[in-house]
Amino acid sequence: MTAATDNTFLRAMSSPDAEGGTRAHYRPEIQGLRAVAVLLVVLFHLWPRRVMGGYVGVDVFFVISGFLITSHLVREAEERGTVRLGLFWARRLRRLLPASFVVLAASAIALVLVLPSTLWTTAASQIAASALYVQNWALASDAVDYLAADNDPSVVEHYWSLSVEEQFYLLWPLLLLAAVTLHRWVPRLTLRTTALATIGLLTAASLVVSVQLTATDQAYAYFATHARAWEFGVGALLAILRPLTGQRRWYAPAATAGLGVILAAGFAFDGTTAFPGWMAAFPVLGAAAVIAAGQQGGPVARVLSMRPATALGDLSYGIYLWHWPLIVVAPYAVGRALAWPDKLAILLLSVGLAQVVKSLVEDPMRRSREVRVPWVLGFAALGSAMLVMGSALINDEVERRASAREPASASDQLCHGPRALDVDAECDSVTGTGAYWPALEAVVLQNTDVTYPGCQANAISDDVVRCELGAEPSSSTRVVAVVGDSHATMWFAALDQLGSERGWSVVTYTRSSCPFTLARRTQANETDAGNQERCHHWIGEVVENLVATEGLTHVFTAARSAAYGYDPGSLDVDDPRVDGFLAAWQPLIHRDVSVVAIADVPWTVDEIVPTCLARNEPDRLACAVPRTTALRGSAVVDAARRLPDGRGHVIDLTDRFCDADMCYPVVGDVVVYRDASHIAHDYVLALVPYLADALGDAGLS
Repeated sequence: MTAATDNTFLRAMSSPDAEGGTRAHYRPEIQGLRAVAVLLVVLFHLWPRRVMGGYVGVDVFFVISGFLITSHLVREAEERGTVRLGLFWARRLRRLLPASFVVLAASAIALVLVLPSTLWTTAASQIAASALYVQNWALASDAVDYLAADNDPSVVEHYWSLSVEEQFYLLWPLLLLAAVTLHRWVPRLTLRTTALATIGLLTAASLVVSVQLTATDQAYAYFATHARAWEFGVGALLAILRPLTGQRRWYAPAATAGLGVILAAGFAFDGTTAFPGWMAAFPVLGAAAVIAAGQQGGPVARVLSMRPATALGDLSYGIYLWHWPLIVVAPYAVGRALAWPDKLAILLLSVGLAQVVKSLVEDPMRRSREVRVPWVLGFAALGSAMLVMGSALINDEVERRASAREPASASDQLCHGPRALDVDAECDSVTGTGAYWPALEAVVLQNTDVTYPGCQANAISDDVVRCELGAEPSSSTRVVAVVGDSHATMWFAALDQLGSERGWSVVTYTRSSCPFTLARRTQANETDAGNQERCHHWIGEVVENLVATEGLTHVFTAARSAAYGYDPGSLDVDDPRVDGFLAAWQPLIHRDVSVVAIADVPWTVDEIVPTCLARNEPDRLACAVPRTTALRGSAVVDAARRLPDGRGHVIDLTDRFCDADMCYPVVGDVVVYRDASHIAHDYVLALVPYLADALGDAGLS
C-alpha cells in the first residue's frame, strides 16, 4: 500500500442514517447497533492506535441501511403493487439533506476561518463533491493518483460513505421496481422470489468485484460503490428472507456471536488488513446476525434496546456528520496536537451538536407529514448549488493568492533560493525574510497540476510509460535516461532544461513507489503484494528498453530509498538493499552505459511542508529538521559507489537543502518541498546550476 492508503482507513465513516418508517416497524436493537457502529468509527478516528479496526463500523451501517430500505420498499411493493420512486427519493432527501447541508456549510466556514489556505483547494473540491454525493468517487480517484497521495485529510472526507448510501438510495428502488415488473410478467413467481433473485445476483457480483478490486487496487476498492454494494445486498437479502426464518432458539447465540465478531474486527483489524474484500464479511455477517435475531436476540438485544444505546443510535447520523470536521479543525484551533482531554471534548461536542441539529433541523423536517416532491427536489438542487458555488469562490480565492506574488527582484538574487546556503552569501537568514516564492497556495497546487502529466506510471498499472524531454532526438548529441520512483520524476524539470541547453535527448521511465532495483521493495503499510510483483516486472521491461536504446550513454536514477525494505526474492545476494540496485544496473554496465545516482533528498517534518509553513507562520524554523535526523542514507548512492570506475557517478546536493545543523523547508524564500518529500518545481529549477556543476564532475559537462 502506498502513502495514499495510509490514510484510507482514517476516512472510514458511514452515514448512520436513522431510517424512517412507522413506529410499528421500529427496531430498538437496530438503533443500539447504530450506536455500536458509530462509537467504533469515532473512537477509531480519535484513537486509531487503540481501536485500529474501528473502520468496520461503516460496514455495519451499510448492512443496516440495506435491511431497512429494502424492508420498506418490499412492504410498499406488496401493498401497492409498485414503488413510488419520487416519494421515496423525496423522503430520503428530506431526511438527510438538511443536517448534511448545515455541516457542509459549517465546515466551509471553519475551513476559511481556521485552516491554512494550503488546505483550501482540496477541501473546497471535496465539499462540492459531497454536496453532489460523488465524494467517494473523488476520493477513489485520489487514492490511485500518486500525486495526491500526500494530501492532508479534508474536513469532509467522511462524506464518502454518505455518498455511497445516497447512490444506493438512488439505484436500489429501481432494482426493486425491476423485481416488481418481473413479478408481473411471471405471476407464478412471488414478488419476494423475484426480488431475492435480482438482489442475490447483484450481491454476488458485487462481492466478486470487491474481492478482485481489493486484491489489485485496495485503495480504490475501499471507496468504490460497486465494491460496496454487496454489503447493502446482504442486509437486503435478510429483509426479504426474514419473515421465512425460524429456529428461534438460535437467535440469542447468533446475536451474541454477531456482536462479538463486530467488536473483534474493530479491535483486531488494522491498516494492513486487506479491506474490504473477504475480510469485510466479518462485520457484515456479524451485523446481519444481530439484525436477524431481532428482539429474540437475548442479552445482546436487551442491551442494545436500552435507552442509552437507542438514544445514541438516534443521534448517530449527527455524530457522524460532526465528529470528523471537529477532529480536523481542532489541532489548528488550539495550535497543537490533540491530547486525550481534547479528544474527549470532541466526542462530547459531537454528541451535543448532533442533538442541537436533530432538535432544530432534522426533527422539524421529519414531523411534517406531507412530502411535496417538487419542493424537496428544489431544496436539494438549491442547497447543492449554493455549496458548489461557495466551493468555487474558495478555489477562486486560492488561485488569486497563488498568482498574486512576483519572484524576487534582481537585487535580492544573492540570497534568493539555494544561493542563501552559499558559504560566502552572508544572508541575514537561510530561510529568508521576504514573501514565499511561489506563494504557498501555488506550491500545493503542484501536487495536482503536474508539469509532465502522464509521464509517471501508476503503482497499480502494468504499463511502461516513456516520455521524451530535452532536445529533439533528431538533433541531439547524447541520449540519457531517467529511471526510478517519483523521486526520480521530480528531477524531470531540471534534466529537461539541461537537455535542451546541451543538446541531450532525455527519455524517462518512472513509476510511483518503484525504485530501480531487482530486490523486491517492501513498505510497512502495503497490503497489496501485487504492487511488488508489478514493480519487479516493470523494472525488467525497462532494462530491456534501455539496453535497446541507441546511443544511450547515461542513466540517471533516484529514489526515496530509505522508505523501503528490500527482499532479495530470487537474488542470491548478501545485501539486497544495495545489491538489488547493482543487479538491475548490470546489463547497462555491460553496454558501457554509466549510472548517475542522485542522492535522496532530506526527510522533512511529518506533514505537508507548505501547510506546516502556513500553520507556523512566521516561524519558518518550526518546520526545519536537524541534519542528523533528515539524512537517512541512500541505497542508490551506496550502490553507485560500488560500480567500476567511470561507470558509477554520484550527485549529492544535500548542501543545497541543509547547512551543518539543519535541513530547511524554505531556502532564500523559495519553498523547497511541495508535499512531505517531493521537491517543489521552482526549487528544482533553482538547483539547475548546482546540478550542472555536479554533472561536470561526472564527465557530463
